[in-house]
Amino acid sequence: MIDRIAHETGNSRLPYLDPTFGGVEAELLYVLKAPEADADPDRDGVRFLSLDNDDVGAAFMFESAASNGIRRERCAAWNICPFPIVGSNPSSWELQQSVPYHVELVKLLPRLRVVVLLGRPARDGWSGRRFGVPRDVAIVAGASSARPGIYNPANRQSFESAMIRAAELLT
Repeated sequence: MIDRIAHETGNSRLPYLDPTFGGVEAELLYVLKAPEADADPDRDGVRFLSLDNDDVGAAFMFESAASNGIRRERCAAWNICPFPIVGSNPSSWELQQSVPYHVELVKLLPRLRVVVLLGRPARDGWSGRRFGVPRDVAIVAGASSARPGIYNPANRQSFESAMIRAAELLT
């Protein structure tokens, strides 16, 4: 699916989904903004959308998931815009181009129970759309784990609250 999105959008360096995540068995889907450094054409090697990446956002997600008992094999991660965006937030056009990919992803996740929208772009991009997610799937929103926002105490609390709620919903 990532290779096809890369071909269709002309972005050959899209990050793959972390193979240590739950794949089609995932019960929780983290939704972030868009590939950024992971899709940089000047970066060598295959990149992954992963809790193990070498950035602040991934580190906060890793720590919070671990401390809340959210096992990675129960999760998958995705971006509200699965290809690089122009500017700091996805445009309406970019979000509209993303819709078929979200619908396809949701169809691949029959055990989905919780969607965690991390950051305003993910929340706003999801707003008013369900992408085929069944009504009994819980939607949780919180601040992004990325810097610089995560260093703001209110944002950190929003992020942590979303992760705690996601863990509660998985039990």
